[in-house]
Amino acid sequence: MRTENSIKNIIMNFLYNILNYGLRFISRIIFVKTLAEVYLGVNGLLSNVLGILSLTELGIGTAIGYSLYEPLAKKDNDKISSLMQFYKKAYHIIAIIVLLLGLVLLPVLPYLIKDTADIENLNIIYIIFLLNMVIGYLFSYKRTLITSDQKKYKIVPHIMTFDIITSISQIFVLLIFKKYIIYLLIQSVCTILENIVINKYIDKQYPYLNDKKEVKPIDKFELKTIKDKVKALLLHKVGSYTLSSTDNLIISKLIGIVTVGIYSNYSLIMNMISSFIYLLITNVTSSLGNLIACEQPKKRLKVFNEMNFTCFVLYGISSVCFINLFNPFIKLVFGENYLLSMSVVYIIVVNHYLTGMNNVVISVQTAGGLYEKGKYIPLIQSAINLVISIYLGQRIGLLGIFIGTAVSTLLPLIVKPYIVYKNIFKEKIGIYLKEFIIQTIIVVISSISSVLLINYLNIGNIYLDLIIRLLISIIIPGILIFVIYQNKESYKDVMNRIKNIFSNIKKSVDKKEFSHE
Repeated sequence: MRTENSIKNIIMNFLYNILNYGLRFISRIIFVKTLAEVYLGVNGLLSNVLGILSLTELGIGTAIGYSLYEPLAKKDNDKISSLMQFYKKAYHIIAIIVLLLGLVLLPVLPYLIKDTADIENLNIIYIIFLLNMVIGYLFSYKRTLITSDQKKYKIVPHIMTFDIITSISQIFVLLIFKKYIIYLLIQSVCTILENIVINKYIDKQYPYLNDKKEVKPIDKFELKTIKDKVKALLLHKVGSYTLSSTDNLIISKLIGIVTVGIYSNYSLIMNMISSFIYLLITNVTSSLGNLIACEQPKKRLKVFNEMNFTCFVLYGISSVCFINLFNPFIKLVFGENYLLSMSVVYIIVVNHYLTGMNNVVISVQTAGGLYEKGKYIPLIQSAINLVISIYLGQRIGLLGIFIGTAVSTLLPLIVKPYIVYKNIFKEKIGIYLKEFIIQTIIVVISSISSVLLINYLNIGNIYLDLIIRLLISIIIPGILIFVIYQNKESYKDVMNRIKNIFSNIKKSVDKKEFSHE
């Protein structure tokens, strides 16, 4: 069932990501063509500014998600109801706090943006962003339950439907009215409607949540466990926010809001590809929680090695593709004015690879509930990131800001695997580090080789050039990975699992066809 639910989640989320990012990409192209450059930067910056307020969530959602694994497995409906009631109250309080703090932050906006003269109705735009965030806390808490139950795939069709409605409506508004505020208001209305529909569906799936009988409050031991995890998770959230959100704030202050918009195009494409990779990891996190609870360390390590190898293949090849395709693609779709220098592109891709290679370890740490272990690492990482990014950003500009992010990412690449290997796998970290170094060397060699070959070929036609670049970026690392890993256990395990998955899908299809006959 772990594998079956994971596959269902992955397939549905894969389809969702194709649709979601496809529509977002079309919307972004029209956005760039119809609105001033500055609004692209505002869109990215305000999302990051309000990310500060997300810290008030304290990691309660993650802690509750972990606490739900056991009662869901045991079908302990009373305990699930107690946890969800606590979750609801907590998120309603958080929504009020976020609203108040957001209004307090309003006068600070001009100090975060280097050039505000070209931005009309900045305060109104900010308030719409704020209300969207508050709506999320008021309505979306129930999704944690269905995610922890490994059945998120059931609500994906609803999410896809509203994404289609939202994107088409926003594209229409951009083409007809060219008004950014209306564009944002459509997002708010559709978000409210989507949450109402999904919450009603979840209520039907878990009818005991709405029983009129009195729900017992969670016991003191459970409350203490949640509080302990929340304290540790808050530190992780601070670190995560600093890494993912402060770059745009620093760029806006030191360089300018337009540069934030230019970088956001690269970020959108990178996030688009990363989302397909990340869904493989996030959609098995619930399964990992079950695996860690039920299986021995040797079995856990075996599954981890499969996931880690898969992660390396996907992040490694995508990194080579980004190096060779980023600027030609951006130039073709958005125009030459939206290009970053290749030195900046290289460091952006380094950040993509380093962050991606740590995702499996983080998922195992989360599934194992090891939030307290290494809880101060995110704060140290945040301090390193801010100090180096601001210092180098003032001296060498955009490149320096991203170098700071890359340097700070190295710390958890060592510490988090150490925590996971010691506490979950009961093994030493040496094997993991050796494997990581080999994998990184493969990516570096692939990148250098592909760049040299593409420059040598020097294809004139831009469309043919993009196709050749893509093929070279996939084939070169693909050959290297096959040659080096073909006889290794992790490679064989992944190939066997893929064969089993397709075999099970075929059996399922054949069974349905037989039943119809």
